[in-house]
Amino acid sequence: MPRSALVLAVGAGLYALALGALDVTFNATPLLIGAVVLAAAVLGDRPQLTGTGLVLVGWGAAVLGVREGPLPADRSAAAFLLGAGLGLVATRILRRLTNADLGDGAYAILSGGLAFYLAYDIAELGRWPVWAGAMLVWALFEAVQGGRRTRR
Repeated sequence: MPRSALVLAVGAGLYALALGALDVTFNATPLLIGAVVLAAAVLGDRPQLTGTGLVLVGWGAAVLGVREGPLPADRSAAAFLLGAGLGLVATRILRRLTNADLGDGAYAILSGGLAFYLAYDIAELGRWPVWAGAMLVWALFEAVQGGRRTRR
């Protein structure tokens, strides 16, 4: 099994433990998932995941800053854009070291923004089991893709 798949699967379990048993707030979701993805990029065999991880960490830090920290709630959209933008800038800076792709960060912004937007109407998107499951599905995808990459 590729290391990135293993890191994502373990990260899904740790995320579920944090939100399910340790009462970490759901607001930490983008930051925690971003940290797991960064760990998969660094510890695993997929440095291309760096952009996705950095964007999610930047956005997640902004979410916590607005929802549970000192940033004003009436500027949440601006804070979220800044957080995601900082993740893209960090990806650009680290691109040569990590083989990170700005496009991967853009996909993270698009899919994360869409999920966040739809969560207002689809209550399940605001529940941690959905995101733990999504990380497990991603881990499975990485495992299948990793096997294909090594056979080529």
